[in-house]
Amino acid sequence: MDKVALQKIYVILDKLDEGQLERLSRALFELFSHVNLTSNLYLVTGSLPDSMHQVETLQAAVSRFLKNYLFARLYVHIVHPAFPRDIDEIRLCYQHLKRMTAQFDQEGYMHQEVPRLMLLPVIAPDNQVQPTSLMGLLDALKSTFLLPILYLDKGTFFLAQDEEILAKVEKVYYGEGNAINIAAEIVCNLYHQDILDDSCAILESDAVFMTHPCPGALIVSAQDGMIYACMDAFRNKEGLADIYGKFSVDTVMDQYDAYRKSKKGCLACRGRAVKSFADLPMPKATREEIGTLLYHFGTLQQEAEDDVQAIENYEKSLKLSPIEEADAIYFRLGLSYTKTGRHDQAIEAFNRAERAYHDHDYFHFYVGFCYFDKGDYHNALEAFSQALNLDPQQDDLMRILIYMGTCYNSLGHYKQASVTLERAKEIGSHVKEIYNALGFSYFQLKDYNKAIENLSRAVEIDPNSAIDYASLGANYREKGDVKEAIAMYERALKLDPGMVVARENLERLKMKR
Repeated sequence: MDKVALQKIYVILDKLDEGQLERLSRALFELFSHVNLTSNLYLVTGSLPDSMHQVETLQAAVSRFLKNYLFARLYVHIVHPAFPRDIDEIRLCYQHLKRMTAQFDQEGYMHQEVPRLMLLPVIAPDNQVQPTSLMGLLDALKSTFLLPILYLDKGTFFLAQDEEILAKVEKVYYGEGNAINIAAEIVCNLYHQDILDDSCAILESDAVFMTHPCPGALIVSAQDGMIYACMDAFRNKEGLADIYGKFSVDTVMDQYDAYRKSKKGCLACRGRAVKSFADLPMPKATREEIGTLLYHFGTLQQEAEDDVQAIENYEKSLKLSPIEEADAIYFRLGLSYTKTGRHDQAIEAFNRAERAYHDHDYFHFYVGFCYFDKGDYHNALEAFSQALNLDPQQDDLMRILIYMGTCYNSLGHYKQASVTLERAKEIGSHVKEIYNALGFSYFQLKDYNKAIENLSRAVEIDPNSAIDYASLGANYREKGDVKEAIAMYERALKLDPGMVVARENLERLKMKR
């Protein structure tokens, strides 16, 4: 497998001396040789005016790389707060940065294409910034052909309600908490929203790829000099290399490739990223996409028999998904509630899904299974009967009949149970559970020969079934065949020495001999 190409590099800037800045610049320049033809660089700082020298130095490294690789394109996202006191200075910073990239703008103009170096200001406004002041900054950026982006958190979500502001930006990033002054938290939220966007794109094109690794990305922290393979590694301080120490880009990429392969897909990471936005006041269309993703993650977890996590995702999904998807979510939720023993909630969920599923035999089967699991055999039979009336496929028909027969046995309707189970036997002559249940029905009807016939077939299918040998022992005992009964009980105890009923019956029979 070819090594992954980096699609994104997130850099957390900090106060650096000239030597550290030079090493950071050199490390990024070397990492650029492993990026996609079109990639993204995020420079995250607590203050653009204070970090201007660092940004200039790193942008120079970007320009040097692009001059050497003529088919490459880099989008440079400069992520920083916008405090009221800094608005004018921020404008001047971008005017200077724009002049630094003029050669790429001219190149793009000559070839009539998007410039190979694009500056994308990501503005994280302070909650004290006036909307008029912010709009003035956005207008100034757009007038110099920069495409501004907003980063909003708990303190500035209100700005997302201003249509005039939203009309002036290319995109809005959303973050948890109130972290304008914490660059690491901003990176975390940017990283997660990029994963969210990627997951939405996968779901729309081909959901089978959802378990594949997230897009290739590295986090470079100038604060500690470490390079991290993903957000989990960053939070756990599991670095790949120290850029201020002995640094080899080839070694870093080898370690990064091994790390990604060891992750065996990033479904859990995608799930956490999506959940982190589930309660944020994002646009309706995005919230609906999050709801759909949560539903998809729920189905994957349900298939993996992780019903607790599936329930959590389904319940969140119901609050976000389009109303037309609610029936499917309620149905899936009912299944997971049933498997976790939450029967009353399962029945309520199934009732909400009935409008869309009442014509499907499998729906009524699962409703019946819920009642069966609850021990409510009358309602279980009613649901199974409805499933039976909808002409299920042969395998489904057999399964329905087995459960119906077991319900009849549990209710003491042994004759009806035997008739139902004999019908199931005509379809599934290889299924042990049919013979086991029939053995019980005929035992209760005192038809010991038929019981023995069916139980013998059960142990033929499964020679390790201790309970069926014990049942055979009971039937031989009732027939008066003590020798054979003892043999069957001994066989049962050999397979399961702890079976109390078999041991007690065996002792009684031996005492009578």
